[in-house]
This record gives sequence, C-alpha cells and structure tokens, in this order.
Amino acid sequence: MFDEDKVLRLDKEYSFDVTVLDGTNRYNGKLELSPSACSLHVSAERHASVDFYSPTQIECSAFDKTFTLFGLSMTYSSSKALSMSPDNQVGFYEYKFDIGFLICSEGHFNFAGNVTSLFIDAPMLRKWVGHTNKQQDILIKHAQRTLKPFDENSLEFIHPIGGYGSVLMSYSIMTFGSALSFSAGLEFPPKLGVQFENSIPLGDVNQEFNKIYNLMTLFIGSDFAINTVQLYTDDSVYSSDISIYFTCNHKTHEVDYPVIPLGRDLWHRDMPLPITPLECFSEYYNLSDDNRSVYDKYLRYKRMKSDEERFLGYFRLLEKLTYKSKCYVDSFLLSELLGKSNKYIKGRLKSNSKDTSSFLNRVKHANGSKYNTEKCIGDFFDALPDDLLKSIKYKKSDLRKICDLRNDITHANDYSISEEDLSCYTAFVNTLLYLALLNQIGIIPKEGALAVHRLSGFHHIQNHNS
Repeated sequence: MFDEDKVLRLDKEYSFDVTVLDGTNRYNGKLELSPSACSLHVSAERHASVDFYSPTQIECSAFDKTFTLFGLSMTYSSSKALSMSPDNQVGFYEYKFDIGFLICSEGHFNFAGNVTSLFIDAPMLRKWVGHTNKQQDILIKHAQRTLKPFDENSLEFIHPIGGYGSVLMSYSIMTFGSALSFSAGLEFPPKLGVQFENSIPLGDVNQEFNKIYNLMTLFIGSDFAINTVQLYTDDSVYSSDISIYFTCNHKTHEVDYPVIPLGRDLWHRDMPLPITPLECFSEYYNLSDDNRSVYDKYLRYKRMKSDEERFLGYFRLLEKLTYKSKCYVDSFLLSELLGKSNKYIKGRLKSNSKDTSSFLNRVKHANGSKYNTEKCIGDFFDALPDDLLKSIKYKKSDLRKICDLRNDITHANDYSISEEDLSCYTAFVNTLLYLALLNQIGIIPKEGALAVHRLSGFHHIQNHNS
C-alpha cells in the first residue's frame, strides 16, 4: 500500500524536530505543518548570519527526511544573554518564519537538482476522469495477470505542449493482499501530471503547480481537495518520495461534481456534456502571462465571501476578456494630423511639451474607444447559442442595468439593490465570464453552454417559464 509517511499529505498535520542549516552553522528547529499554517521555529546559542534574516530558502533535515523551505518571512526574533563572563559568553537566540511552501524528500536529497515532473493525487480527479474504457482494460488485464505497472496500460491520456512539455493522466497501479485482514485487490487512482521539456528549479515548483491547478478549478467549478503533490527530479526515474506541502485553508468549498468532466473514451456516456478537448491545455499554456493570470484572479474572486466583491471582480474580468476596440476616425490620419499640429496646439493652449505630448496620446487612445463596455459584452452575449439564451431570465437589454450598477458601486454613488437581485446579477456575470474563459482556451460558447447549468448559483438566473 501507499506509504503516507514518505509523501506528505496536504490534509494532515506534521511536526518535525529538525537541524537547520545556516552556512556552516547548524541550529535546532521545530517544523510545524498544517493545512492552515506552516512555520519554522529556530533556537540557537550563537548569532545567525545576516542572510538568515531575509532568506530566499532554508534547508533543514530530520532523522529520515530533508526539507527545503521557500516563500519565507521572519515573523519573530529575540535574543538574550545567558552569561556575560568574558571567558564564557553565552547567548540564546530565537527566530520564527512563516513558510510559503516546502519540498520534502525521504532520506538525502540533492537540493541542487531540478524537477522534471509533478503529479497531483486528488479525489475529485476520479469524478473528473469518469468511468473509462482504459479502466476496464486495467481490470481485465489484472484478472488475466497480464497487467504491468509501468507500461502504456497505466496512461489515460498524454498531450504534448510545444516548447513546454506535456500534460497527462495516469493510473498509479498498486496491488495489495493480507491474510490477516482477509483482503486482496487492486487500486489504481488517477493522477494528473505535468512533465517539463526542460527541468525547472525547485523554487519554481509552486508556480507550476498553480498553473495547472487554476485551469483544473475552471473545469471542476471550484477549489478541490488534494491528497498529495509528488515531484520527480533529475535523480528519480521510476519512483519518487519527493513531495510538496503548502497551506490550503484559503480554499472555498468543493463541489460534488465537476462542471466540465474530461468525458473522453467513457465506458458509458449518460449526460450530454462537452468532451474536454486536450488542445485546451496547449491553448492555456501558450497564453501570455497576463492573459493566463485571469484564471488565477477568477479563482481569487470566487473565494470572496461578499456578493458585491465577487460581482465587481467578475465584471472586471469579463470586461477584459470581451474588450474590442474600434476607431472613430482613421488612426493613421489622426496621428499624422496631431503630429503636424503639435506646435500649434502647444502654443494655443499655453502648455509645455510634456503635457502637450501626454494630451495628444490621450486623444489617440480615446479614438480607439468607440466600443464601450456594454457594447463589447453585448456582442459576446449575441454570440451565445439560442438554447442558452432561452434558458436564462436575463436579456441583452439587462446589460445596461448591470453596467450602471457596476459604475455606481465603483464610484461610490448612491444605489439600492436587494441581496437577491445582487446574487442574481453576480450569477449572470459569472456565467458569461465562465463561457469567455472557456472560449479563450478553445472551448467555444456552443460547447461550454452545454455545461454552465452545472455552475454553482446558475439556478438564480434560470428562466423557469421556458
């Protein structure tokens, strides 16, 4: 069976007595890990180095584990003299750090090594992948005693991403048996993996984990619990006892089922839901950092407790994703005219060169703003399939009220709206935003519309008369 003590579980608490490295010095420490907080408490009889007060990472070890800590911030430090005798000066120093994330390895670990892949084990992945023909094949081959743990039988899919690596879903095949417990069998939980074309430094692991996690929360529809995140390095080939640990108490509740399941090669298809195209992984990873950050921001807004905060956040992202520009006049001719008129405008308006240049640039920018927010969102609304438009109670004409509400809240104007109406507006904007997020990674609104009724809160905007 899987040894939970070798790989840290994110839902468990741990406490380790560790030896902390500070250059050539060694200090005593206590490493405390829990889903709500991760910290390192250090005590010593000699002063720490200058670098120890603002470290980028700290290395420490327990009896059978080694750790490297990242995202550190010192939250406490103190010192006192135990003896002031000239020939016996003794001091006592204490330091406490909050930890962003850490990497744990069973036994000795090469901190200079790079990570080649990471694998996520999460209960929700079982629901996302569904009951597939590949799973049936694993069961049959196990019964026939022809199943091999490390061949293609354990792979549900793999999708290459040019210049980056690949995303894959594999089954971790484990057999067990015990005469004492009168039990024997097979377990093969699915794990979602990311393999890197070029291995990455340890410090980049958390960022890479967040990339794939943010995308998966889009498909799932919320945060989801994770058992473990295992890492493979340049030194590990067939097995890995290297794992990552971080806090996860900031997450919102987990849904009972994914909004958009994988839906590929199913043993039995019983719902008219879209099949997740593997190309969406390529589309997502090939986005610019700015465009991909929208998925991270979307998740952050979903975690907010206030409908008003979520409404403003969703609207801001929807505005960004649906933005289109069109010029009132020809931009080239306008730029040419303003260039020739620069001296005249500067003289007539009695302005300096810097202010005149800034003013003319604003004129150019305003020229490209013929389409306002309502127009941009309205055009996206018009592109939605008729079946979805008939199933919701809001029409294109309602966008005016929603845009006005956004402006009133943003500019602290007087406004009045019931909690029920605000919840409905929030759910409506969330539905449009969800479809826009899918559209950006290649799942067109016609396909995405088949699943949006599974979004949390969608019932607020359903047209029960349709």
